[in-house]
Amino acid sequence: MLGFYMDDSADAKRQTVFSVAGFIGEPDKWFEAQRHWENRLKKEGLDYFRTYECINLDGEFRKKLVDPHGLTTARVIANAVLHDLKQIVATSELFAYCLGVLMDDYRQVSSEPDGQIVLNPDPYIYAHQELIGQVLDEVHKFPKHRREVVAFLYDEHSKAALLQNSWSQYKLNNPNWAKSAGTLESLDDKIHIPIQMADLLAHTTTHTFLKRQTDPEAAKEKLKGWLKKNLMMVAYANAEYLRLIVAHNLQLAKSLGVRGGIF
Repeated sequence: MLGFYMDDSADAKRQTVFSVAGFIGEPDKWFEAQRHWENRLKKEGLDYFRTYECINLDGEFRKKLVDPHGLTTARVIANAVLHDLKQIVATSELFAYCLGVLMDDYRQVSSEPDGQIVLNPDPYIYAHQELIGQVLDEVHKFPKHRREVVAFLYDEHSKAALLQNSWSQYKLNNPNWAKSAGTLESLDDKIHIPIQMADLLAHTTTHTFLKRQTDPEAAKEKLKGWLKKNLMMVAYANAEYLRLIVAHNLQLAKSLGVRGGIF
């Protein structure tokens, strides 16, 4: 079974982009990457990694680095940790999938009559389900004798139960994807290193889309320059694509004889 670990990220107040991103890999590849990641954190006495806390010297980084060493030294150490963790992922055999939901477009489509039926004003569930579908599409391109079931793991969240409760209906509505869709489970990022890796990727994805507005080439480099061989997909949901999703779901609801569903 393959494991796909994902996390979400957004700019302040979700004004511009809401991202979901993650890595897929085989169990032995995950084991190796986790081993190196954990050893790097232990070297600095860190119990876990969150990108926001690293960049802003907050939380674990404040307690373990700023308080004992001071801001200047803590900044140097934090930058080195971030660099090394990126390298661990980039040299692993884990593969990255990224999705950005363009929030102006999402707000527009979700406020339209048909969009109100299908899309929740909050993109949390839609974005996770969209990325899961993109990953399963890729898995289905494998030769049948190599096709595997994928377990989807995501960060514990106030909305985690909503995503979990939507899983059975999601697979029912998408029988082709359901053939390779295994479990869906939320995990504590402080304990599970693969979620920390996904957090780093999701954070970078958000900043890629923010940078894309002013400097598209520099934006591409944020992900392509970091991951190189590991980056499999960077997708975005704009108004045109979202309207196709809405139309598809309304047609599906009609064929099933129900009034519609909401992501």
